Amino acid sequence: MKTWLLRAALALVLALAFLAYLRPDFMLDLGTRIVMCL
Repeated sequence: MKTWLLRAALALVLALAFLAYLRPDFMLDLGTRIVMCL
């Protein structure tokens, strides 16, 4: 298992969680855009 990849994924998740805590409206907008693209 690649440890650095796991750490990068964990850091990304933490960063997104932090952003969601700070800017819920921004994360909601980002979420809707991702859903629209899918």
